[in-house]
Amino acid sequence: MNILITGASRGLGRRLALAFGRAGHAVAVNYRSRQAEAETVVSEIQGQGGKAEAFQADVSDLPQAQALVDAVVRKWGRLDGLINNAGVTRDRTIAKMSLEEWRDVIDTNLSAPFYCLQSAARHMTRDKGGFILNIGSIVGVKGGVGCANYAAAKAGLMGLTKAAARELGRFNIRVNGILPGFHLTEMGQQIPVAHREKVVSEHALGRTTAVEDLERFVLSLSETLTVSGQIFNIDSRVL
Repeated sequence: MNILITGASRGLGRRLALAFGRAGHAVAVNYRSRQAEAETVVSEIQGQGGKAEAFQADVSDLPQAQALVDAVVRKWGRLDGLINNAGVTRDRTIAKMSLEEWRDVIDTNLSAPFYCLQSAARHMTRDKGGFILNIGSIVGVKGGVGCANYAAAKAGLMGLTKAAARELGRFNIRVNGILPGFHLTEMGQQIPVAHREKVVSEHALGRTTAVEDLERFVLSLSETLTVSGQIFNIDSRVL
């Protein structure tokens, strides 16, 4: 399969890119500004005998998102899977949050997935199949203090996932969402230690998800042909 992963130069996107590369899929590694890191991911995949290429685009900009998807299709002939992973945080309390902080998070975490999904769906509809996976957050379900922008974007992403699954199912396009749990990615490391400890305390198993478990789940879901419109919580926090 030919897979496009947004925000794949670092963090969870990087891990998923490497996992799909190891599994023998061609991986389009999208990045906005971290070219060196993206090229390193490509080199690692190629070093394992896989196929990958880096594609620069700011997916929060509609023309760039459309051009990105079109470029991947031109490169490999078709797009089999899209993983909307790119995300940012601009945490601040509601009273102090600026309009720029609100818009930046909504644009990157909600509008960008819509732009990429819309563009990918046009190609997948023609090819009568494919999968789209939206990376959400448990904050979109539970809310949180100091992250109203992020919570709103991720809640909206779940609604987009379900609506798209209903619309696109007749074209054999599966659309699902994942709440990936807490991992010490670059974004996760920005969270204060006290908050990390609180997150762990909420887990029924008393530990966070191993990223290897998440990789295996995503790979399996990408090959599951009869599941769509679902939001999967990949940790032991009971919702």
